[in-house]
Amino acid sequence: MTAGDTSTSTETTPPDEAFAALSDETRLRAIQTVAATAQPTFTELYEASDAETTAGFAYHLRQLTDRYLRKDPETERYELTAAGRAVARALDAGTFTERVDREPTAVDSDCPVCETPALLARVDDNTVSVACRACETELLSLPFPPSGLRGRDTETVLSAFDSYHRRRTETAADGVCPDCAAEATGRIVFEETPDLPGSEPRPVVESACERCDFRLRVPVSLTVRDHPAVVSLSADHDAGLLDRPIWNLGPEWQETVLSEDPPAVAVSVTVEGERVRLLVGDGPAVVDVERSTVEPADDANNAVGDVDSSLDTEEALDTEEALDTEEALDTDDALDTEEAPDVTEAHDLDASAEAGS
Repeated sequence: MTAGDTSTSTETTPPDEAFAALSDETRLRAIQTVAATAQPTFTELYEASDAETTAGFAYHLRQLTDRYLRKDPETERYELTAAGRAVARALDAGTFTERVDREPTAVDSDCPVCETPALLARVDDNTVSVACRACETELLSLPFPPSGLRGRDTETVLSAFDSYHRRRTETAADGVCPDCAAEATGRIVFEETPDLPGSEPRPVVESACERCDFRLRVPVSLTVRDHPAVVSLSADHDAGLLDRPIWNLGPEWQETVLSEDPPAVAVSVTVEGERVRLLVGDGPAVVDVERSTVEPADDANNAVGDVDSSLDTEEALDTEEALDTEEALDTDDALDTEEAPDVTEAHDLDASAEAGS
């Protein structure tokens, strides 16, 4: 397909027919055998099955052929289609067949809200949650495949969990749904956070798929953690900002709401007397970047809390000194108020990040 060519051929199978073809154990085993074997023959598949006759087994293969299996007419060997690979991966991952629960275990990290070493991680129905038993704040709750939990202790699970959702967040930020690859859109919304200190609504980036039910909410700071200005600041000071887990970016980060309509949030990162400020508009999109030296007093004030703490706009960031609001929100240059989507009512969430998939 060349650039600009929109010609597409689509063949659709009714969902009931597609799933009916998978309703037999012999067929599922055949898919798993093809996935584990390099282009097996009919005989190899039959011998790996529990079918009593070759005729009966051939019937099962016919139900899978074209949709889940492909037979090479020359070699008469079988391979998986894209749909077949998806089924094989789901079976191996335990997506539809396993439910994992795990009792709370201690996390070797301080709570970003109350700064006490009281974090606990737990698994409930294939969902990993990190919460503080001291201040009773749930920092995040996100799904995680059962295969990611097998044979791993809490520390290893959390490392894999962080990497898994970091990549999913980046994919969503690029406008691609990490679940179905359809178009994903993002916007800044403001949610109430009764479990966190401070009374101001918290700005979060909400990503949603236009086709499936994927939905993800994360702090605005998390969406700019890999911005070149932040990467450069971290490298210059060997600060390790990119190594922090998604539930605790660290005290170097601050967020200040400059405007709710159109949405605009100033994100600042301060390390050893240097500060990077990013103006984030809807999308989300970074529309302005400033790197400057700060006085020790300003540096200390900026480190009072982090992105999981109270977002008091008067204490966290002096908007008159940092980013002139009238200049930063110039509707002709930075944020088009007519094109910015309306902020709709946000669902209440207890966690700092939550997803539906």
